[in-house]
Amino acid sequence: MSRPNEILIAVGIIVAGALAFVGVALVRGPDTLKLPVGVAIIALAVAVGVFARLRFARIVALVVVFAVAVVHLLIALADQPGWVRLVSGILAAAHVYVAVLLNTLPARQYLEPK
Repeated sequence: MSRPNEILIAVGIIVAGALAFVGVALVRGPDTLKLPVGVAIIALAVAVGVFARLRFARIVALVVVFAVAVVHLLIALADQPGWVRLVSGILAAAHVYVAVLLNTLPARQYLEPK
């Protein structure tokens, strides 16, 4: 069975979101890199798990994606520069969209254990 588009889009958003989060932290300075790098490592591991069709990838991905969305929402609501809040708001919405994609029928059928 080939990978459905929902899986490919979800993995792409997870990877792009992790890279964007680290990129924003790099622009802001080296003292803000701890959280984004940690989140990026976890997000990339989840993306690899979903892409490789690991056994519990969907459940773990949903937990991680919602946790990352909450982190981005907290950043968007914090006292930060406007562009950081905007990027975090967009990334939060993108991660919620990934959760929706992972709950579609093609993605569930693809990721269900055999």
